[in-house]
Amino acid sequence: KIGEDRMWSVRTIQNLCSDASSKVGLATGPMLSLLSTAAMRKDYEEQFAAVGALMNLSTEPGSIVPLTNTKTVVATLVHLAHSPNTPNAVRKIACDSLATIGLWLQTLASAGTVPEEIPFSPLPTHSATGWLRWEN
Repeated sequence: KIGEDRMWSVRTIQNLCSDASSKVGLATGPMLSLLSTAAMRKDYEEQFAAVGALMNLSTEPGSIVPLTNTKTVVATLVHLAHSPNTPNAVRKIACDSLATIGLWLQTLASAGTVPEEIPFSPLPTHSATGWLRWEN
């Protein structure tokens, strides 16, 4: 009974996280920790709903900072993405969540300003320049 109640609670959170106006308000440390814990449980339905909620939250740029600042969120998603015991559907959503978070981080980083003494280069550069410092 408790496991079923927990599953329905996480599904409710997943549905609430699908509404754009609710995402930033729901992306709090305690809520994200709860979703991370639920995503690590063995019950497939609860795991699927928790990772789905994290995916819904990752689509909102305003929730990226809380998602990355909560210690367990990224670690949970990476674990689920790489664990051979993770069901394929959950693994796919975890990978999509990580990719979405990465894209938002890249977008936010590229919107920052570069100090004047540093030459500008768009992210990512895909070039190794570490050797240049030894030529002087």
